[in-house]
Amino acid sequence: MVLFLASGIVTVQAARRLPALMAFFQAFRSNDFFWTFATRALVTLGIFSILPFMELYFRDVVRVPDAGAASAFWLLAVIAGAIIPSMIGGMLSDRTGRRKLFVYISSAMQAVVVSVLLFGLIRSLTVLYILGILYGIGYGAYYAVDWALACDVLPNREEAAGRDMALWHVSFTLPQVLAPAILAGFLHFLNQPGHQLLGSITTGHDLGFRFIFGSAALWFILGTVMVSRIRGVR
Repeated sequence: MVLFLASGIVTVQAARRLPALMAFFQAFRSNDFFWTFATRALVTLGIFSILPFMELYFRDVVRVPDAGAASAFWLLAVIAGAIIPSMIGGMLSDRTGRRKLFVYISSAMQAVVVSVLLFGLIRSLTVLYILGILYGIGYGAYYAVDWALACDVLPNREEAAGRDMALWHVSFTLPQVLAPAILAGFLHFLNQPGHQLLGSITTGHDLGFRFIFGSAALWFILGTVMVSRIRGVR
């Protein structure tokens, strides 16, 4: 009985707040805002399909003595590559008045680096750090310009800019949680030898890493292509 009353109270309160809840999400009625949100979410899925697992990659594929240090240096290479392109990309985007072009280029660069890892499973530390710098160039330019793109497509920037930017920021934070949580199980299962998949395909032989790199490349490609759906920004 108590549970029934409690659920009834919760339902009534939720119904009373439904108009406010609908108003909070009304930014999604804007085509440009929706696709900016979706493309940011896809690219972030791509990024966090890789970053959480690089230490395992250095341990299991590259087989370095200290995988934690190696992955930290790789992340440092990414950050080093991102600094200057983020500033230059932002300035050039403002000067030319173009946003989508820089998003195309930077997302495509990240997809290319991931594709190299997918097909090559690189084991050379030198090559991996060079790829990290190249990845960082795309990463830095993307984030600088994508923030500007989001500001340009806010549907009600005079009265609800803070609310809509908070809503758009979910496209950055939510994939950081979802990608590792979903992919970790696949990575473990596919890397374990002895499981029969489709036809003659079996698990093992670093198949899990190929899977996560392949999924990341797919998210980058989709996030790049769908930018074309944003109509109100060049």
